[in-house]
Amino acid sequence: MLKMAVSSLTFDGFGDNDFVQTFALAGKAGYKRVEFNCWYPETLTPSKMRELKRRCEIADLVPVSLHVTSFGGGNRDLLTANVCHKIRAIEAAVELGCRRVVASGMERNTAGGIEAVKEELKTLAPVAKEADVLLCLENHCSNILENEDDYNLIFKEIKSNHIGICIDTGHFDASGVDLDSIIDRFSDKINHIHLKENNGYGIKNFCRFGEGTTDNVKVIKRLLDKGFSGYMSVEISPEIGESGESTAFDMSDWKKPLTLFSEFEE
Repeated sequence: MLKMAVSSLTFDGFGDNDFVQTFALAGKAGYKRVEFNCWYPETLTPSKMRELKRRCEIADLVPVSLHVTSFGGGNRDLLTANVCHKIRAIEAAVELGCRRVVASGMERNTAGGIEAVKEELKTLAPVAKEADVLLCLENHCSNILENEDDYNLIFKEIKSNHIGICIDTGHFDASGVDLDSIIDRFSDKINHIHLKENNGYGIKNFCRFGEGTTDNVKVIKRLLDKGFSGYMSVEISPEIGESGESTAFDMSDWKKPLTLFSEFEE
């Protein structure tokens, strides 16, 4: 099973905008499934999950995942707070009915590094299993979750079918990471896809789909050959050529990924 989805980031940017543009535009652009970027305190509350579920039903949209703030923590208090935050995210995913939680790590060389992530995941693995929720560890450029070595350090110790990798294609390209190597080495751990376009291998320069160096089609085909089942969530980031919380995107930008990738849906 491979299904298209779209991130609320695509329409609402990085701001705490109550997903207004996502609900107004996602369906019009042709998307049926949404990943909600829940990066602010209120966005993970039980009342917000009830509200999002109701709004999805009205808009005929299916929630597929929650994208929450990062793993990491350089001391006991931060580790405890972050574990509890992820436990709440797991509960929220169950309440919303999406059963996927996506999060990246904090900036490299900060917040306890990869050791903090491993410590958190050791506590969270049985929680995710009990709730039957997938934790999807997303790579980011210049992040403690960025390359093969980072994921290898995690999976050498973390043995759980409920913890895997969210491939962000644009961020891997920006970091100069060979996606073929990632897929060959970790195909059995990949449990979610973020489709993003970057222009310049090893240089962070996000761009519109079809204008960069990220070979998203090749990634999709290779993952299908490896038996991947799940969602590919489109991310059109406000970091593309603009600043602040608004973008110059229009309906053609939002529809283009459907033209490029929907043929691979099963």
